[in-house]
Amino acid sequence: MIYPARFIVAAVLAMCSAATVSAAAWLGQPPEATDAPVDVAVVAANPERWLDQPVTVSGRITDVCTNRGCWAVFESGGETLRIVARDHGFVIPADVRGPAIAYGVVERKALSDDAARHLVDEDGADPALLDDPVEYRLIAGGVKLDREASD
Repeated sequence: MIYPARFIVAAVLAMCSAATVSAAAWLGQPPEATDAPVDVAVVAANPERWLDQPVTVSGRITDVCTNRGCWAVFESGGETLRIVARDHGFVIPADVRGPAIAYGVVERKALSDDAARHLVDEDGADPALLDDPVEYRLIAGGVKLDREASD
C-alpha cells in the first residue's frame, strides 16, 4: 500500500511529539527507586531527620533561578524547600510553576552573610535566614514536572 507523503509526515511528527513530551517529563535523571514522594512540608518541618538520605519530595514550584535554571523552590502548606540541580546536571525552565516532584539528598548548607542577604533580598527567602544563615535544600538528580496539573 502506498501512503500519501502528508500522511507519513503527520505520523512521524505525531510520534516525535509524543516522545518529546514524555521524555521532557523528567529534567535530569529519574530516580532508581519508586518510593512514594514525601510532601515538602513534612521534610521542611524536620529537615534534620532527612539529612544525607535519598528522598523523593512533592510540592508546587513557586520560584526558579532566572540566571541558569539551577534551582527551584518547592512549596507545600506554607513550607518551602530549595531544590538544587546536582552538578548543574539539568536546567529548570525559568517560567515553570506548579506541581512537581524531585528526588535527591537533603543537605544542610551554612551560608555566608552575603549569600543569606541575597536569598532574602533577591529570592524571597524568610528574613529569619539572616539570624541563622543555614539553608536545608535538596540536591536533586532530577525533577519531574506535572504538566497535566499545571496546564
